[in-house]
Amino acid sequence: MGESWLTDEISHEGRSRISDVLNSLIQNTAAENACIIVATVAEQEHAASLQGKILFWQMNDTASLPAACVLEQTSASPCLPVSFKDKTTKAFFSLAVQVVKHDDIALFVAGYFPHQKASDYDMAFLELSGERVGLIAESASLHREGSLKLLHDRLSLFDEVSEMSSTGGWDYDVQTQQIHWTNETYRLFDFARDTRVTLYRILSCFPSEARRKLIKAIQMLLASGVSYQFELPVITRKKHKRWVKLSGKARKQNGEIVKIFGSVQDITEHKRLSETEQNYIEYLNTILDSMNDAVLTVDELGTIITANQTVEILFGYEPEQVIGEDISYLLPGPPDDEQIEFVRQHLRPGLGAIFGKELSAKHRQGKTFPIEVSVSEVEQVSQSQFVCVIRDITERKQAVDSIYQIAFFDEVTHLPNIKSFEKDLRRLIIAAKTTKRQMYCCMLDIDNFAQFNLSFGKETGDYILRIFAGRIKKAVSSRFQVYSGLGDKFYILFKEPFDESKDAATMDLIDSIEWGVHSELGKEFTLHGHSQLVSTSLASTYVHAQDASYEKITGILDFGTRQAKKQGPGGRVTLERNEFNAYDRHNYISQSFAHALEYNEFYLVLQPQYDKHGRILSSEALLRWNEKRLGFISPGEFIPIAEESDAVVDIGYWVINEACRLLSEMKSQGLETTLSVNISGRHIARADFSDRLLETISEWQINPEQLVLEITETTLVTSIDLVRKRIERLSQLGFAFSIDDFGTGYSSLSYLKELPITELKIDRYFVDEINFESDDVPIVNTIIEMASAMGVRTVAEGIENEIQIQYLTRRGCDIFQGFYLSKPVEEETWRNLLLTCAKGKIARLVN
Repeated sequence: MGESWLTDEISHEGRSRISDVLNSLIQNTAAENACIIVATVAEQEHAASLQGKILFWQMNDTASLPAACVLEQTSASPCLPVSFKDKTTKAFFSLAVQVVKHDDIALFVAGYFPHQKASDYDMAFLELSGERVGLIAESASLHREGSLKLLHDRLSLFDEVSEMSSTGGWDYDVQTQQIHWTNETYRLFDFARDTRVTLYRILSCFPSEARRKLIKAIQMLLASGVSYQFELPVITRKKHKRWVKLSGKARKQNGEIVKIFGSVQDITEHKRLSETEQNYIEYLNTILDSMNDAVLTVDELGTIITANQTVEILFGYEPEQVIGEDISYLLPGPPDDEQIEFVRQHLRPGLGAIFGKELSAKHRQGKTFPIEVSVSEVEQVSQSQFVCVIRDITERKQAVDSIYQIAFFDEVTHLPNIKSFEKDLRRLIIAAKTTKRQMYCCMLDIDNFAQFNLSFGKETGDYILRIFAGRIKKAVSSRFQVYSGLGDKFYILFKEPFDESKDAATMDLIDSIEWGVHSELGKEFTLHGHSQLVSTSLASTYVHAQDASYEKITGILDFGTRQAKKQGPGGRVTLERNEFNAYDRHNYISQSFAHALEYNEFYLVLQPQYDKHGRILSSEALLRWNEKRLGFISPGEFIPIAEESDAVVDIGYWVINEACRLLSEMKSQGLETTLSVNISGRHIARADFSDRLLETISEWQINPEQLVLEITETTLVTSIDLVRKRIERLSQLGFAFSIDDFGTGYSSLSYLKELPITELKIDRYFVDEINFESDDVPIVNTIIEMASAMGVRTVAEGIENEIQIQYLTRRGCDIFQGFYLSKPVEEETWRNLLLTCAKGKIARLVN
């Protein structure tokens, strides 16, 4: 505290009271390093400035305050600009209050707030405190009559303001050991105004820990004059729990401490709000620290201001280690790196936010990893700051890569799969159409691959696929892409469009690669310790852009591989542009079956089957098709196409229904006969086949024995377990079964013993070997002998001459069928043949 007096009229007691008021004022202002000054100013007429001298001041650091100042009164405003003589810059008192005017001397109380503007609360408290200082000074120095009442009134006003601000004062006289409280201090501790206050009674209001802290502070204040200021909890006399802000200072006289004094302010509400705010801050920090994303605040210069705990998880640094560093500290690359510059460009006010930008980050250990950054701008104390949310997307990128791998690559061969092939081929088609060029594509299909899976299992099948994938990749150049298709198929695509009329080198390369691939796949490989040879059928095509579509190219290649397989194992077909007509015809036929059924384009012809005496024992119902646009289509052409889809099932049901209709009509004429109809493997596989068959014969009122169901040997070989169940059930109901094209299935004959087969049809391929009377055909002989031993009749089809009939008759064949006896005939002719035979005549057509 500094004191400088122009007059001795203010007594020691007056000075003490002024000191108490100013101490309370300085302790309760919010400004740091605030200064409270009492000064005199001599009024001078027409003076540019007023010379004044500081009487009294109170501040935290009194050493820097000079004894004199110059006050420049520029207006009637209560705020006077003041400059100290030894200061080069001006400072402004926030308030100056004239409290005493005696002759030509005026007394001012002013507050100086060097770092911030005083609050409304500070201003009001300062003004009232100034008035009180003036009243005390007037009372102590002038002793005017009648002024005591005014003084009392103004002191009462001060007490009211003190109560409003919840601030009280206290002092302790070291010599007399007496404590004085202001009214507000009594109220804060819930003591009656007339209560005798002792130090022990005051200390009893504080909890033990707070009490120890306060006792220690008072002891140091009394011993060495060390001021204190802190916040402590209080339990008042009425058991109210409060928080108070306490301050204490010492006054010395002749180097000895004669008095200690201070203020008491009720900060309960402030503390509650502060604790709520602190709890909320801790709550927010807990949320931020529990996030999987790193959250940083960064200023306009790119300096990291705050960081949550996730920074350590993502980057390997503790939050304290990155605070104060530049944002580039967490990003790889030199300072002029493109992504660092991108981030800096967005750390500018009003530039706009970043949402989910993918960048790279740098871990403390040096590794880089992918991140997703979002930046938003916030306003803090009139300055822009930026909140950066950083998410590690390593797992997401890996998941995306994994999903992409699953979606576009084959898990067995690790080659791009059929979806990749479609994507790349469609892109190539667009490029080829733009330049009006051609494309090359090839498909390979492993021959009899299903047999390896059935014989050795899927693992062996996968092993073969990997062997073939490796060999194909080895045989092609970088200008080709290899794909794994469905099942056992592979595709090879030339990556660039070309002009076959001008680019001879490309054509030679493609031809060389195609032969190389075909040759490489024809080599033996080791399987379960043994050398194994697996052949592959190959179909390739050159497609002009204007003719191209993904569906057409894949369809042509499928069509081509079927053509290649007809050549035998290892077949190879290159489809020229003029061969696309065959593919178009194939497609047209496959799409016309439904129309043919709806508009009755199908019809039946019937070929009689004879015994050795020339009598008709049965007939085979054969399907024919006269298409509206293509005309007559051979069954050898359309039946294989129908078998590629369920169209063969619908056609088969139509044939069965027509056969039952013919049998029903003949029965109505008093003649019962039998008809053989072909059923496909697709029929056998359907769960409702037996029920549909029974419904049909019931509708036409015929006996099951009149219908012979012909099944190819291939169907038996591929579906023996399923076929056995179906055949056994239908055989019990009276249906007869015939094995068609017997001897061509390359299979064991054991199923003849297991299945209720009625007859075997000797394939025409073996019958054609009988050309001379002296011929001996062992396979035919074996089939007939075996069938006889098993009690199964034999039917020889494809009879072309008398020599064949005679040979088969001698060997014991039961039934004969062929053009030599009768061609397939239409319904009316067939009926007449049956009626002629019924009259005991030989019913054989003359050829």
